[in-house]
Amino acid sequence: MADSAQVVPVEEPAATATAMATAITTTSEPEAKSSDQMESQSNKSPAGTLVTIMNLFAIGVLPICTFFLSLTLLGYAVWLLYMRSYDCEDILGLPRIQTIASVGLLAVFVVSNVALFLRRKFPMPALVVMFVILLLMLFIGLAYAGVNEMQTRRFQATGTWFKLKVMDNVNWNNIKSCVYDKGACNDLVYGSPKDKLYNRRKLPPIKNGCCMPPETCNMDALNTTFWYRRKDEGQPLKTEVLYGGMVGRLSDCQLWRNDWSVLCYDCRSCKLGFVRSVRRKWWQLGVFLIVISILLLISHLLIFLATFWERFKG
Repeated sequence: MADSAQVVPVEEPAATATAMATAITTTSEPEAKSSDQMESQSNKSPAGTLVTIMNLFAIGVLPICTFFLSLTLLGYAVWLLYMRSYDCEDILGLPRIQTIASVGLLAVFVVSNVALFLRRKFPMPALVVMFVILLLMLFIGLAYAGVNEMQTRRFQATGTWFKLKVMDNVNWNNIKSCVYDKGACNDLVYGSPKDKLYNRRKLPPIKNGCCMPPETCNMDALNTTFWYRRKDEGQPLKTEVLYGGMVGRLSDCQLWRNDWSVLCYDCRSCKLGFVRSVRRKWWQLGVFLIVISILLLISHLLIFLATFWERFKG
């Protein structure tokens, strides 16, 4: 009986292992599904939406806006290069300064776009370079616009520089001759009828200052360029006139002559009228530099923060 007994192999462990594997597989599938659902829900959450918006903002919107802002530098530089200079500006060397300003704007345009291109590799150096350049441009803009009082004689084309140059007798003699040769007062002398006066408030500053006596002189007009004094001239406007190395003080009212070649070309009002005529372009440049430098500073700072946000998120 012992010989007739058969040994049956035990397969219970193998069956148990197969069942456990099947159970693990069946349990892992719901877990995987639940993790996918959680990830999709997190993407739909407010935090996921914010991350997506920040990525879009950093990759597309900010660089495009910065590029279009820098295009204004290019446009203004071209405008300065091809803009017609005011008559007699070359005596003060303003066309040369205008060319230097145009080249400077072109340089800032190039540096801004290079920093924009290299923002992912060198975010901090790009930000530092742009901040230095834009802060310098902001300082120059404040000087041109007359906001910054630190206007020295060496800082060309500012309000203080213009007054120092024009009030110099040697410079003014050359400017006065140029203004006369260009015929600043010709249309008033030859073109105005005797019974009709121009509205001096609508005249350009140089015509108002050089072709007519100041309003404070209280003179009566026979025509636009012929005036005679009253007994009460009002408060005289003082100016300095050089006589053989000695400086004398005469009023603009006393310097006025009805001679067409003299008129008020030696008056302080004529000098200030010339300054206002040539200064307007540089004041506009100052306002432009202030606005564009502030906008580019904000834009490049936001790009820097967005780049670091992208790195931190990754």
